[in-house]
Amino acid sequence: MKDPTIKSLLYFMLAPTLCYQPTYPRTTCIRKGWVIRQLVKCLIFTGLMGFIIEQYINPIVKNSKHPLKGNFLNAIERVLKLSVPTLYVWLCMFYCFFHLWLNILSELLRFGDREFYKDWWNAKTVEEYWRMWNMPVHKWIIRHIYFPCIRKGLSRGVAILISFLVSAVFHEICVAVPCHIFKFWAFFGIMFQIPLVFLTRYLQDKFQNIMVGNMIFWFFFSIVGQPMCVLLYYHDVMNRQAQFGKMQGPIRSSTPTTTDGTIEA
Repeated sequence: MKDPTIKSLLYFMLAPTLCYQPTYPRTTCIRKGWVIRQLVKCLIFTGLMGFIIEQYINPIVKNSKHPLKGNFLNAIERVLKLSVPTLYVWLCMFYCFFHLWLNILSELLRFGDREFYKDWWNAKTVEEYWRMWNMPVHKWIIRHIYFPCIRKGLSRGVAILISFLVSAVFHEICVAVPCHIFKFWAFFGIMFQIPLVFLTRYLQDKFQNIMVGNMIFWFFFSIVGQPMCVLLYYHDVMNRQAQFGKMQGPIRSSTPTTTDGTIEA
């Protein structure tokens, strides 16, 4: 491999990939009209996400209680109500980022490798889903986590466990940093995928050509997992802000006043 240069490093930092190479496949030209059309689509779907969040998700979340502290039946009802709008938002986000934005960026940089995802919606096991839905991250984990573990003599199962552990840490950081709170819900959510990986793989091996694993994925990830995470983080953030407000106490005015409440000259 050639030594990295400033030019190759800058291109790597801008390109929609996480794996460094001295050179990448390149296209011959930039299709300006195509880029404009994709940008318009991106704006439309971004607006659609905002509409769904404001009109459907926010009212449901604000009228809910902490799912682990309130009434259990109420929590189930809130989760089920959130499942459809959160799924729509997640699909719009996926379309905007992986299909539109990464392709726009690739077109502007004439980046030739456009495999950002595969048909993850048809995955028969949870393991297949994680291999197909986010190809840049998957390739990075395979290259820098999974294969090094295999080369060290670790078993495939241990390598998968370590890969999920690294992924869980990054997922938690991605949520915790903007929320300013570490509750490890995202971490546990990713680690919970490990038993589902082995369960869906067992079902697929035992009952060939069935979509039980696909149904398990859609149920745990989309119908239960995402709405539950939204509720957990929302209420934890709100509770933290309330506690922070109590610690600060009322803010006193610095304007001098007299005993009858009038402002001194």
